[in-house]
Amino acid sequence: MRALPHPHIPAFASEGGVLRAEGLRSYLLELREAYTAYAPVPPVTLYVLSEGDWRALVPYPYGLAFQRSEGGRLSLFAPLTYPERLLHRFREVLLPLGPPPMEIPSFLDLNLGHEYAHALQVAWRLRTGARWLDEFFANYLFLLGLAKARPDLAESLLAFSRYLSRLEPERRSLSAYERRRGDLKSALWFQAQFTLKSREILERKGDGLLLAFLEAAPLDRKKGHAILLEQDPELKAWFAAFGLRGAP
Repeated sequence: MRALPHPHIPAFASEGGVLRAEGLRSYLLELREAYTAYAPVPPVTLYVLSEGDWRALVPYPYGLAFQRSEGGRLSLFAPLTYPERLLHRFREVLLPLGPPPMEIPSFLDLNLGHEYAHALQVAWRLRTGARWLDEFFANYLFLLGLAKARPDLAESLLAFSRYLSRLEPERRSLSAYERRRGDLKSALWFQAQFTLKSREILERKGDGLLLAFLEAAPLDRKKGHAILLEQDPELKAWFAAFGLRGAP
């Protein structure tokens, strides 16, 4: 692998992946600038890997970007190319909706910023231990940063989220989501719902939720849920619609 040093986002790229790694890093650095006003932003290492290198380093199926924290290090993993089997799964799910507002690989690249938001949650001690709450807040944090750094891409994300919100998954329960028993359709639908609701919170409250979370850190599920409802009491009814009543 090729090492690409950088003080904020050092990167490692498989053979043929240098330009892609540099492009993804430039995008993440734009997001980083939006977050530096809130708290110190630690280095996050980016890996852009071929399928062979991916399988040698991580145990997860090749294709979807993810965030990992291990030994005090924060890392992001992205594929060198998206495998056709993954793109086929997406096309099957999206087929009833008609053509998407952006190409699937572009959408997946965009969502690397969501994984970066997860890394900041770890660094800023904002993980709660409740999967639905951590995912909801990661969507909020991602959209906040994207709106500040790249408003054009924020609009693209919102357009794709409106598109995904038209899916009709069998599982719409947050309890099922918490147990990770949903399929791709359910996961995409929930991410869309979280993103669209995050936009409403940002329009009403701005960055107030992030500031409140930072002030209360470190978080746990009870504290995070209570702050969320203190900041936006309307969310109680919204979450109840997904079968969540009271604190997680």
